Amino acid sequence: MSHAAGWAMAVVNRCAVGIYPAQKLLDWALALELDIDAGGAREPCLYLIPDYDTEEEAEEILEEVYETIFEAELDFWHRDTGTWPAERTYPVFRKWFEVRFYPLIQDLVGEEITTTEVDEEFIGELRTALEGQEPRP
Repeated sequence: MSHAAGWAMAVVNRCAVGIYPAQKLLDWALALELDIDAGGAREPCLYLIPDYDTEEEAEEILEEVYETIFEAELDFWHRDTGTWPAERTYPVFRKWFEVRFYPLIQDLVGEEITTTEVDEEFIGELRTALEGQEPRP
């Protein structure tokens, strides 16, 4: 019997956008002499966004939230905001990151989805928990 046969599946009322580092971001990271692994650096971060019906609607949603994603990604790569690009417009965002939309999110866990408020204390705890593990660039 396969594992899937006993699992409940639900569709989440969210979609996702995958943010992949583009060459522009990798060049910036290399210029800062950040320790990046070219293979691992290509792994995406996924962000949940509202449901959308068309690719155009997904783009509109992304344009509304790109600044938050841009800053989160830059912070993840390098916390020194003085090294970040001064111009962080949507066209610049699209040059620094490749984007892929995921219109259907299926939940195979079967438990209630919970959220945690991300604040400086949470980020500090997360960084402490990850120390000693293979860091993302």
